[in-house]
Amino acid sequence: MYRTLKSNSLYAQISPTPRELSVCCGVSLLVKGEDVSRIKEIASSGNLNYISIEGLNNTFDNTRHKYG
Repeated sequence: MYRTLKSNSLYAQISPTPRELSVCCGVSLLVKGEDVSRIKEIASSGNLNYISIEGLNNTFDNTRHKYG
């Protein structure tokens, strides 16, 4: 799904699943809220599977855990 979203010029970032959404280890895609309806259309037309699309009410810090 990541490649498909990127090829459609949509923001997507691979990330560990936030603990607020799952107690298990997992991988998620971070996407923009305003893109969700388009992402669902793309997934449906491309037969791409996903478990769910969930939102969080927190700010994302893309500098977290980057070491330089």
